[in-house]
Amino acid sequence: MRTSVCCFSGYRPEKMPHGYQENSHLFAELQTDLCQSIRRAYTQGCLHFLSGMSRGFDLWAAQAVLAVRGEGLPIDLWAAVAFPDMHTRWELLWQARYRHILTQASQIFHIFPQYTPECYIVRDRFLVDHSSRCICFFDGTAGGTAYTVKYAQKSHLVIDNLADNQLSLFD
Repeated sequence: MRTSVCCFSGYRPEKMPHGYQENSHLFAELQTDLCQSIRRAYTQGCLHFLSGMSRGFDLWAAQAVLAVRGEGLPIDLWAAVAFPDMHTRWELLWQARYRHILTQASQIFHIFPQYTPECYIVRDRFLVDHSSRCICFFDGTAGGTAYTVKYAQKSHLVIDNLADNQLSLFD
């Protein structure tokens, strides 16, 4: 089963090159790159796409899965939720986006029943441990994405780093 699963890892909006500006050309490029990467992963055997469901890249990736699925590809969105109430302290727009996406997921994995200090790191390991491929946005910044991508590399996942495409736009 693991060979047919692709996970996502990336930053919260404030760490992304476009920030919260979803009407920017950088965001449009990211969405295009996400959809292309999902299609490529599908052609290489991935049928299930596993999102950690956090604000930013995780939810944007989940939206891209839903968009590509809407084009007719037989793919599923799976949600790995660190704990059921993780979205309740977010801005209302992000909460609504999260709830809508969750209703579209074919599988929901609740990693912990409530917040614990280790819930996000365990969720990140869950993503990698259940996948053969990782589509990420990693520019070298320290944090949870750095941990997840390094763990994915050690676990021999195929890595598709979309930051490589975005950073080349600044050259």
